[in-house]
Formats: sequence, structure tokens, C-alpha cells
Amino acid sequence: MVMKEVVEDYLWLWKFEDIDNETLYKTCIAVDDELRKHFPPIQDENVYGCFTSYYHQKYNLFAFPCKELQKLYTNLVTNFQEVLDPDTTYYVRCWANLFDKDMNIDWHSHWAPEYKTYHGFYCVNSEGEHPSHTDYDIPGQKDIIRVMSEDGLCVFGKSDGDGHRSSEWLNDDKYRVTIAFDIIPVEVLRKQEKFTHNLIHNYIPLAKI
Repeated sequence: MVMKEVVEDYLWLWKFEDIDNETLYKTCIAVDDELRKHFPPIQDENVYGCFTSYYHQKYNLFAFPCKELQKLYTNLVTNFQEVLDPDTTYYVRCWANLFDKDMNIDWHSHWAPEYKTYHGFYCVNSEGEHPSHTDYDIPGQKDIIRVMSEDGLCVFGKSDGDGHRSSEWLNDDKYRVTIAFDIIPVEVLRKQEKFTHNLIHNYIPLAKI
């Protein structure tokens, strides 16, 4: 898989061709159903736009048994070595975004720049009669960077002061499904032999090869 650098040393793209997105779509729907058994309903209007995103701090999608999720994890491990610091140990948390018609997540950021973390997402079902996209407002870039959605596309970037948002989903036959993830240095989660983050159970190691 050839990596495309969209913004130098900040935003990258890959196309993963070995994942069955229809199976992965069904898995994400099943995860949504399972989460609803364990967590209370949410308000219709909220900043996250959907149930699985609202509770993203409460689960790790990679912990759900699914061969296609394992393929996605393996792709992250294999390809992100091109841009991650080889001397740093990283952990990853992962969640599903399921946006119904007219829904999206608006401008938001992830980790502060001093933590030297990364964020990305994989497009499971993002095409249709009406295309979708993600906009990035990246420090030092004069214009908004627009990444058009394409099933199988993986978008990966630094969390270094940018904001990003997804477009409203205008198709009404299926959800717009993406799988999002944060990648964080272990030092951020555990410092001086103490656990420093109350969500430590939500992370798993990102393997090295």
C-alpha cells in the first residue's frame, strides 16, 4: 500500500484493499446494538452525533472479536511505522462512528500538541449518491484541507493543534460508518510508575514490527 502525504509531516492517506467492508459494517452495527444494552440512551442533539461516538471512552472497538477488525489493526501496525517515532511505544484506542442521514460531527480536536499523539479514521461505508468528506483546519495551512471519503481509505494525522469535522451524511439507505482511533505514547498514559489517565483500561498496545 502506497502512502500519500497530504500535508507534509502532518496528514497521510492509505488505501487498505484487503478488508471486507460489508462484514465490518455489520460488525459495527452489532457493536452499536451491544453497547445500547449496557449504556443509557443519549439526547438526540449532542456534540458526538451518534451513540457509538458518544460512548467512545467506554470501549475499545479492537476488543470485539472480528477478523476484519484484526486486519485493520494489522494494517495500522504495518503502515504507520512509516510516520511514527520508532523509539516510542504507543497505545491505541478505537471506536466506531455511525452517522444516520443529516448527522455528522462538527469541528473538534483530540489531544493537545504537547502530548505528541495521533488521530485517524478508516472509511467503512462513506460513499453513495451524495459524496461525503472530512475537513481539516491545520496550523500553518492557509486553506481548509478537504479529504474526500472513499471506502477502504485510511486517514492518519498528528494531533498538533488541528481541528476537523465530517460532512453531513446525505444518503438514507445505510449509515455513514467510519472507525476512528487515537494513538498515544505510553508515557502520556503512565508516568513515573503511576497511571496518569483514568481511561487507561480503554487502550491496548500498538504492536511494533
